[in-house]
Amino acid sequence: MTPAGNIRVLLLCSSSFALPVMQELFFFQQLAVVAVPRKRRDFLENVRVLLQGTGIPIVEVDTKSFAEQLICSIEQYDVNLGLVMGFSYLIPALVYDLPVKGFFNVHPGPLPAYRGVDPVFWQIYNREEQAGVSIHKLDEGYDTGPLVLTQMIKITPADNYGILNSKLAALAAGMVRVLLKLAAYDLKIPSKPQPESTFYYARQGVKDVSINWQKMDADRIVALINACNPWNKGAVTKFNNRILRILVAEKQAELSFNDKHPGTISILEDKSIIVSTLNKEALKLQIVYVEEGFLNASRLVEIGLISGSYLG
Repeated sequence: MTPAGNIRVLLLCSSSFALPVMQELFFFQQLAVVAVPRKRRDFLENVRVLLQGTGIPIVEVDTKSFAEQLICSIEQYDVNLGLVMGFSYLIPALVYDLPVKGFFNVHPGPLPAYRGVDPVFWQIYNREEQAGVSIHKLDEGYDTGPLVLTQMIKITPADNYGILNSKLAALAAGMVRVLLKLAAYDLKIPSKPQPESTFYYARQGVKDVSINWQKMDADRIVALINACNPWNKGAVTKFNNRILRILVAEKQAELSFNDKHPGTISILEDKSIIVSTLNKEALKLQIVYVEEGFLNASRLVEIGLISGSYLG
């Protein structure tokens, strides 16, 4: 059987997760138009730089008229397949029914377990052994449509948010290649309904990105720190009524603080910053962010951190 016609893709995206797919689509001459939420100014500028000189149109969509803008783009640029890679508004049927080869969401998490706006964060936060990417057909719900493809990769202890997002983006690019090969033939793309689930991860709030030294053990704190690096400039705590964000920390298996309250600071002779945690464990702080900038944790002594003080 031979391919049935050319694939012309509308890519609706709002984060770096979409960039490898964008590059793949352009390389194979399948990228018809890119749509980006107008409010995502930094990402929009990155897309402009990436597509400069290519002739690929970029449509800035807004909250009130995005449906009409997408319909016009599909018709104007002869789009026959739609891809969503990050978009916070529900796309109506009058949009996702238009492309003849379908409209699909590429989601950086396994479904239905990780429905929601930022599954990369929650997969690290929950200390999953694996993370995944799912491709599903759009329907009237958020992340609820029939599944087409799901693939998983291992999460390593060194994977922070940025690294895992990049790995999942590369995985997504390969999965989209498979999807488009299926779409190139005049056959129905196989899919199956998602298992029943009503769970949905909301966007993380202040409590979700803050360290609770009294309730979190060392492993959970490290997971939170990794989940917040780099997008939140680290996991949040306080010292001397100042905000401190921890970007890199390491569990110290060889150290034990039998008499230290969780969150207690110890400064070693080499100026290493050690924080006691639950279960008599300890963390060594390595990279932090404070008002003065991104610093090696040992420099915190210059702005008032002393042994015996508390984080929290």
